[in-house]
Amino acid sequence: MASYRKRSNGWEYRVSYKKPDGTFGSKSKGGFKTKAEAVIAASQAQIDLENNVVVDKTVTLADYFEQWAEVHKKPHVDPVTYEKYEFTHKKILEYFPDVKMHKITPTSYQNVLNLMADRFVHSTIKLFNQHIRGALKVAVYEGTLKKDFTTLAKVHSNVDSKDEENKFIELEEYLELIGHSRKNIKHQSHFFIYLVSKTGLRPAEAQGLTTDDMYDMLELDINKTYKISGKNKGWKGTKNKQSKRRVPYDNDVWEAYQEYLKTGYIDNPEKRLFIRASDTAIKKVIRKRVSNQLATPHSLRHTYVSYLKHKGIDILTISKLIGHKDVLETLKTYTHLFQDQKEDDFEKIRQLF
Repeated sequence: MASYRKRSNGWEYRVSYKKPDGTFGSKSKGGFKTKAEAVIAASQAQIDLENNVVVDKTVTLADYFEQWAEVHKKPHVDPVTYEKYEFTHKKILEYFPDVKMHKITPTSYQNVLNLMADRFVHSTIKLFNQHIRGALKVAVYEGTLKKDFTTLAKVHSNVDSKDEENKFIELEEYLELIGHSRKNIKHQSHFFIYLVSKTGLRPAEAQGLTTDDMYDMLELDINKTYKISGKNKGWKGTKNKQSKRRVPYDNDVWEAYQEYLKTGYIDNPEKRLFIRASDTAIKKVIRKRVSNQLATPHSLRHTYVSYLKHKGIDILTISKLIGHKDVLETLKTYTHLFQDQKEDDFEKIRQLF
């Protein structure tokens, strides 16, 4: 029920409603120039209240997002993934300091995305938008917010992502790097490079290897990771369930491992193979031997995929070997590699008949 009365500053409505807990409450608002305006506003208020839409005008976007992430994400994702939500929260504090959530409009939100476009690559802004949209989906469902201001948002970036070629090492240099590392296997950084180059492991997976994970049946057991720096340093789970896998290696890797145990391995309670192979040391060795001065430990994994593809290994096998969620993830990550394959296949088709 709604009632109306004229006051000194205009018309006012008062709406009575039943709360979800069974008790009754009321909502009023004044300042309308005409009774007709008050009636229209009261009708919308009645609809919102019946649908449990009670906008909290005190909550900031930063506070709501932080609470949402704590409840809906932290218990369900690994610490490394949760760091990405913490990064988003940090950016919200930077771009929406003390801004009440209900006051953010599609236009003001788009303005922030446009500002971010000059600082961050597309993938970073896209993730920022996805995180906020996820939080607002719950806010709208709960009735804390009327509308999702991210609905019409457009993500773009003026910052170039790392060029595709910078992910890779030339195949000839890659093979030379493997040979050089094999000759210096007593050094942890060299054995790390050698092993990752011949197995395609993620660097964190290699850092998580222990002496229990190497089998003389020529397979690696990938079941955990190790983060060597940052806020959540230490043992972690794998990136996804598909990342728990067995990875084959050849006899030379097994022989190199046996040699490493005698000359380079440092005994430690956790049995980790690499306790002194820092990211900086590994990069230094790689960049000393290759022309790509932007190469990183992850470049070894990318080049491994390129080498397998070059040798005709099926994409489904590659996807499983490197622990991708599915073939689509592999195609998306290595688009240009398989674009080249498509052109080769088209030419083969032209020659069929």
